[in-house]
Formats: sequence, C-alpha cells, structure tokens
Amino acid sequence: MAGIQATGAGSGLDVRGLVDNLMTVEKQPLAKLDKKEAAVQVKISAYGAFKGAASALRASLSGLQSAGSYTAMSASVAEASVATASASASADVGTHSLEVTTLAAAQRLKSGTFQSVTDTVGSGTLSIQYGSFAAGTFTQNGSTPTHNITIDATNNTLAGVRDAINKANVGVNASIVNDGSGFRLVVASKNTGTTNSLKLSVTDTDGNNTNTAGLSQLAFDPAAGVGAGQNMSEVAAAKDAEFLLDGLLIKKQSNTVSDALSGVTLNLTKTNAGTPTTFTIAKDSKAIKTAIEGFVKAYNELDTTVDKLTGYNAATKVAGDLSGDAAIRQASGRIRDALSQVVSTTPGGYNALAQIGITLSRDGQLAVDNTKLTAALDKDPTAVQGLFSTAARTDDPLVNFVKAGDNTRPGSFALNVSQLATQGKAVGGASAGLTIDNTNDTLELNVNGTATSIKLSQRTYSNAAALASELQSQVNGAAALVTAGSRVTVSENAGVLSITSDKYGSASKVQLSGGNGLAGLFGTVNSTNGVDVGGSLGLGGTTGNGQELTSSSGLTVKVTGGNTGERGNVTFMRGIASQLDKLIGDALDSKGTVPARIESLNQQVKDIENKRTFIEQQLELKEARYLKQFNSLDGLLTNMQSTMSYLSQQLSALNNSTK
Repeated sequence: MAGIQATGAGSGLDVRGLVDNLMTVEKQPLAKLDKKEAAVQVKISAYGAFKGAASALRASLSGLQSAGSYTAMSASVAEASVATASASASADVGTHSLEVTTLAAAQRLKSGTFQSVTDTVGSGTLSIQYGSFAAGTFTQNGSTPTHNITIDATNNTLAGVRDAINKANVGVNASIVNDGSGFRLVVASKNTGTTNSLKLSVTDTDGNNTNTAGLSQLAFDPAAGVGAGQNMSEVAAAKDAEFLLDGLLIKKQSNTVSDALSGVTLNLTKTNAGTPTTFTIAKDSKAIKTAIEGFVKAYNELDTTVDKLTGYNAATKVAGDLSGDAAIRQASGRIRDALSQVVSTTPGGYNALAQIGITLSRDGQLAVDNTKLTAALDKDPTAVQGLFSTAARTDDPLVNFVKAGDNTRPGSFALNVSQLATQGKAVGGASAGLTIDNTNDTLELNVNGTATSIKLSQRTYSNAAALASELQSQVNGAAALVTAGSRVTVSENAGVLSITSDKYGSASKVQLSGGNGLAGLFGTVNSTNGVDVGGSLGLGGTTGNGQELTSSSGLTVKVTGGNTGERGNVTFMRGIASQLDKLIGDALDSKGTVPARIESLNQQVKDIENKRTFIEQQLELKEARYLKQFNSLDGLLTNMQSTMSYLSQQLSALNNSTK
C-alpha cells in the first residue's frame, strides 16, 4: 500500500484523505483482534506465573523425599587438629574418647646413586607387589595383583624407569632426588599401612636377578639381605594407624577409619598421645528443617499467586487474570486438599502435618511451629519421613527397603522367604600344589559371564592361604573383570581352593575352563551357579533378582541373610510430599491440564495471527480499489472542470460579441 500515490491534484479532490478515512473504518476488525490477542497473552502470562510457582513447590519436595535428610547425624571432634569425623544415619548418639598414638604411613624406598638421570639402569621386567612382612616372610595383599612393568631400550635410563613406573599407574609414585651424593630413584607406595609394604622383584636381562648390576639394582625383597635381592633401601617404613577409642586399642591400615565405630568415619590427622580428646555424635535435623521451611515458603508463594490470579480485589474492583478459571482452581484445590489429608503410616507414627507443627491457617497459608517440629524429629525422624515421603519399615534387620513402584499402595505386607540368594562358586577337588613355575602358572576362567585368563607369580608359596591371596589378586586385577565390574573372593580349606563370585543370584557364576595350572591348583572342579531370592511379599506374584525381591505392585526389598520362612512385615508409606509431587506432575507435565491450557491459548494466538494476515491482505486490496475508484473520479472531475472552463470561455465570448 505504501507504493500507491493519489494526490487529487487535477481536480483538487483529497483522494488520499478520503481513502485514509475509509480505511480507518475498514481496519476496525484489526483493533478488535489486537484487543483479543492482548487478552489471550495476559492469560498465557498468568498460566506461566502459576506454572512457575507450582514448579518451585515441586522442586522444594525433593528435599522432603530424601531419606538421609531425616536421619542425618553430625560428628564433631573437640580438638579439630587431631581428627575430623562424620556420621551416617546408622551412627548412635553419644560422646567418645579418642587418643591417637601413631598415624598410618606409606613405605618409601630409595635406590643407590647414579651420576645422571640419563644413566642406563638395565633392562628386563620390574614386578611390584603389595603385602606384609612378618617373621621373615612376605605375604602378598590378596586385594591387589602383581604389576609387571617392562623396561627395555626405550626406557632403561634412570628417568625412563621413573616415567615407566608412573605411567603404569600401579599404586606407587616414582621420583628422582639429588641428595648431593648423586641421583636416586625414590619409590613410594600411595597407600598407607603395613599390608601395603612393597616388594620389588626383577627379571633381569643379564641373567642375574639378585646382584647389584643392571635392573637388579632396583630389587627390594624385605625377606632378603642386601645384595641378595634387597638393593633398594627403606627411607620410611609402612605403619598402621594406632589409636585408643574409649580406651580400646585399635590398629588400622589407613588414617581414614570407617569400621571402628558403627556409622562413623574418622580421619586421623595428628597424634595426641597422653592427652585424649573427645568427639560427639548427635542428631542433625538442620537439613530436613531447611527442606521443610523451603517447602512451606514455596507453598505460600503458590497460594499467593493463585489468589492474585483468580481472586477479586473489592477495593480496586479488578478481577484476577484467571478469575473463574476452572483448571487453576482445580489444580490448586487438589494441592491444598493433600496438605489436609490423613496419611496412612505405621502404628504410632505421624499421619497429619499438624502433629509435627505445620498448620494451614484460615487465609490459606502454612505456618511452622519450630518447637513442635524439633520435638517430632528428635522423637522419631523415620515417622516424620513417612508423613512426607515414600518410606518403609521392615520387621527384620536383614531385610532392607529398596524402592516402590508408582502403583505401590501404602500398607503392611507379609514377607515369606522360600529361598535365599546364593553366590556362584567353583571349589577344587584336591589340595593345591604350592610350587608355581612356567608349567602351571596360567588359569582360564569365566566370572559372571565374562571370560578372562590370569598368570600367577612363579615361586613356592609358604601355604595355601598365600597362594589363595595371589590368585584372588590376579583374578580381581584382570582387565576384563575390572571393566565388567566383577570381583571374586578366593579362600582355602585344608589346602583346597575355592573361588566365589561377589555377586548374588542366577547371574552369579564361576567356571574354570582351562590353563596349564587348572589340574594342579584345583583337581576336579565342582562349579555351582548362584540362585535368586524367592518368596512372597503381600498378595500377587513376586520376582527375584539377586538378593532383591519385587512384588507385582513394584515394592522391592533386599534380603541380605537370615532363614527361610516368615520374616515379618514390610510396612510401606507414601507421604504428603510424594503425593504432592504426583499431583503437581499431573498438572504440569506435557499432558497435564496447565500445558494443555497454555497450548490452547497459544493456538488462539496463532489463529488470531492468521486472521490478521487475511484481513490485512483484504484491506490492501480494498485500499487499492478505493484509490483506483477515487482516481477515476478525480479524472472525470478534471475533465468536467476543463469542459466547464471551455464553455465558460465560449459563453463569455458570445456575451462580448452581443454587446
């Protein structure tokens, strides 16, 4: 329309003004559409405000559904420089005495001196083992395998050996130190404790593995003498942590101790022999109180938002943007109703918010009585948890609640175990030979469906326990099993070896399939696959998977031991936070009422846009038609004026002639 020109210059007719006035009338439907779109956009924004407030409330529920928040414990050490402490939910409230006499330390070895870091050390294989030395015997740590590092022409210098050790990442740090007399290779264990003492063995290409030349310079056998396999020397000995806990002497491999006191982890940092300190374990309700306060705040903000959107201000006589909207009223009403309902819990538990100090006032706002809430948390935090979140209690301490399904209803369900889960194992049929050489040092096996092969260190083992430790170390260090997350425990009974999978259930299997050491180590092997737990949990069918038993409704428990038969009840509770989460989810999720309403309003905006485009196209055509018509009229008027002027001239001439 901008390119159309019409001035009415010929006749003096204001064509543009006439057309503009007509188009102003014609454009009135567009103004109505603009007003309608503005009203729809206001509703979209209003729904967005509700969605934001409801989403904030839903987010606040996560803290209420975290089981650890209700049973959290705190631990504090009076003399913080001696140790730090933390406590889990299983810890008991109390105060304890702590006196640290020795800190755990890692072993550190040094080599003889070299003139330069580029000096050639030697070639061959450097083997690193971890274990303990006692009574002239080195016993390998069964949890760590022997690590073999190849030293050849590419890395046989002092610096090359250092880099090869560090690159292998086998639990030691290697460095080169110039102590003034020359350059020394220093090898330090990354792990503390006497069972992580080091043994460095070599297979030297010069043919002698114990002399003071070649790669043998790096040998260290704590059971051997200098020059007979002990050419490295000890800078610092491996030490265990020793401390008195409530007067009882305890020794541990690490300064981080998590198994001395149930549920408590101690990090020892300094000795305080002769001046014991104390550490205190107490209930810590700070996290759950913060979560409850966040929930109350989020709910009150949602309530305020709903009132503003749907209410009527009598003073200003202005209604909210969603006044009379059924979807918002319905969603907010269900949320409010959930706060007032009675929750099914265990006998003696809390079943209403008012019982723990949370009340709904007449104006629709929540308020918290902190004194009453603290008392409830101190008395029975699990009962408070049952009021808010999904929780369960079991009568049997060897039965643990794992999870519940969306369709699991609250209630008490009888548990009967007909079959306990077992582990797959392979047991030898004869005592194992203790001398391992190149004729019997390999074993092929399959653990939990993953095949691998291992190679034992060649030597004569002091006893079957030492051989079992080496076998466990090599199997658990096999790359294929590490990748698959499978581990085993190797034990012996009267010299007969057994390999047991750490996994439970029908997927737990240990099968020995070959290797030159199979016959000498195990003789005739008896392999037994694991079985899944079986039984019933309430009414309906159940499914066993390892130690976990799942009912048809989705309630899952883990049976870690005990006997078959009746094992008491599992009481499941679905609290207010759990129900609110579902209610808000139903309203806000992709198929919920709020997104559906917003989508409908957005579609109205699109329809308005389409209608506006159509009207604008029609107006453009009308304006062009008006301009064409008025320009034609302008032309006619111009011609008429020209004719009138001519006639006036002729008449004037005739008049003059007559005179």
